[in-house]
Amino acid sequence: MNAAFLKKLEHMQIPVQDLDESIEWYVSHLGFKLSGKSKEHHHAFLTLEEGPMLMLWETNEITSANFMFNGQEMPVLLYNTKQIHQFHDYLEKNGVEITFYKDEGFGWVLKFVDLNGNMWGAIQLNE
Repeated sequence: MNAAFLKKLEHMQIPVQDLDESIEWYVSHLGFKLSGKSKEHHHAFLTLEEGPMLMLWETNEITSANFMFNGQEMPVLLYNTKQIHQFHDYLEKNGVEITFYKDEGFGWVLKFVDLNGNMWGAIQLNE
């Protein structure tokens, strides 16, 4: 029996505290493009050149898109990049909190936190 019902990852959803401020942050700091916003202004759709859409949900509840492993906070979502050192320098210059930046053997890993407390990762794999 083939249980391959799913075709692809369509979009990811993360919580934000201020939708408009978060849209601006993701567009200016990470290069996303705004592709749509709900009439009620509760959520927005952002895209990159490739990959699934990112959906921002404005919420007053204290929550973030992270998880804990052995007492260490981990990102749920990771980007792929070919310019990790330049990206690190850009984030650092713009005051973005960087929590991890290291060559892990298979490639460089960078972890950082957005203005809503959501942790993100970026990986540049060794070729």
